[in-house]
Amino acid sequence: MSTLNQVIIEGNAVKDTVVRQKPWGTNFCVLTLAVNRYYKDKKGEFSEEVGFYDVHVFGENTINTLVKNGKKGAPIRVIGRLKQERWETKEGKKTSRIYVIAQHLDFLKKSKSTESVAPVPNEDKAKVLENLAESYSGILKELNDTEDSITADEEEATF
Repeated sequence: MSTLNQVIIEGNAVKDTVVRQKPWGTNFCVLTLAVNRYYKDKKGEFSEEVGFYDVHVFGENTINTLVKNGKKGAPIRVIGRLKQERWETKEGKKTSRIYVIAQHLDFLKKSKSTESVAPVPNEDKAKVLENLAESYSGILKELNDTEDSITADEEEATF
């Protein structure tokens, strides 16, 4: 049986990227992306939920590019794989976390439609969310939406 571990997420950087170091000396960057999801709730009204995902990026060139371009609010697409860490706390409680190991990053162009958005009256919000949900299906079809693109050097990440 073959396995597949691939994830694509697209969102905005929550804060400026942070460079950290593994205990054995390997530098890596931690990027947190906010990803919006629009859906219809049980009442048929459009709703929004936001997920926050940590992304670990390796490779000196990739880190330097990310520190330069991955500022708070920057729209970024990440292609990578999921990694789970498990450990036991001092109190004996088993815990874990899952994050994304970046294999490829795209720095997206900021949408002109979102740069100067006027406040939306409450009665129009449902219509706006409906339009966003409909247009979301075509987002991935746009090929010319990146300003810069880099492939992470995961080989530097010795696990």
